[in-house]
Amino acid sequence: MNKIILENDKIKKEELDESIKYDLFTNDTFGISSLTLEITKDTSLEIDYDFKEMTKIETIIVVNKNVNLQLFEKITGTNAKKRTKYYLKENSKVKISKFNNIEEIKEYTIINLDEKHAVIEYNLKTISEHDENYDILTYHNASETISKINPNGVNIKDGKLKFNVSSFVPKKIVKCDASQNNKIINLTNNECIINPNLYIDEYDVTANHSAWIGTFKSDELFYLMSRGISKTDAIKLLIKGFLTNKMDIAEEEKELIKNTVDNYWR
Repeated sequence: MNKIILENDKIKKEELDESIKYDLFTNDTFGISSLTLEITKDTSLEIDYDFKEMTKIETIIVVNKNVNLQLFEKITGTNAKKRTKYYLKENSKVKISKFNNIEEIKEYTIINLDEKHAVIEYNLKTISEHDENYDILTYHNASETISKINPNGVNIKDGKLKFNVSSFVPKKIVKCDASQNNKIINLTNNECIINPNLYIDEYDVTANHSAWIGTFKSDELFYLMSRGISKTDAIKLLIKGFLTNKMDIAEEEKELIKNTVDNYWR
C-alpha cells in the first residue's frame, strides 16, 4: 500500500509508487499548506495526519479516468482546520475509509463528481471528545454519477459533534444516485447536530438521506448483557462494531481502532 505520513503540515515519510504523483506547496501569505495528489492507476493509499499543534492544511486528490482508489485516512492530534477536495473523472471509483481521533477539528470536504460514471463511497468514523465540525459537500457535475456519504461519530466527555452534509444535483444532470447515512451515538448530555441537505433540481435522480442521533438500542445492550457481558463491556463492543462497520481496511487497522476504544473505556 502507498503511504504518506504528515506531522502538522510537513511530510514526515512517504512511500509512493508510480501510480501517484504528489506535490506539497506552502502559501506563506496565508500560512496554509496544500498537498496535491494525482491518482493515475488503480491503487490503495493511506494518509496519516498527526496534528501536534494547531494546523491549517488543504489536500487535493484528483482521480483520473478509469482509475479505482482505496483510501484509508487517519487523523490524530490536538487541533486542526482541514479542507479536502476530491475531483473524480470518468468511470473512476473511490472508496474512503476515514478514522479521526483528534481533540478538536473543523473539516471541510468538497467532492466533485466531474464526469460520467464517477462513484464515491465516503465512510467517516470519529470519536469526539471536544468540538468537531464537519461540512461535507458533494457535487454531481455529470450524469450517471453515484455518491454514498456515511459520516458516523461517537460523542463522549465534553464533545459537541456536528455534521453538515449536502448533496447537489443541478438541472439536466440525470440518472444520478445521491445517498447519505448520518449517525451520531451521543453518550453525553451535550447537543449534537446533523444537518442533512439534498439540493436536487432534476426529476430523473435517486436521492435519499437519513439522520439519527441517540444512544444504543436497549435490546442490543440487553442481548449482550443476557450473555454475561457487563454493561460497560457491552457498550465497548457496540462502539467497536459501529466504528469499524463499512471500513474497508486491514485487520491491523481495525485492531488499532478497537484499541483506541479500549483506551477511552478502561
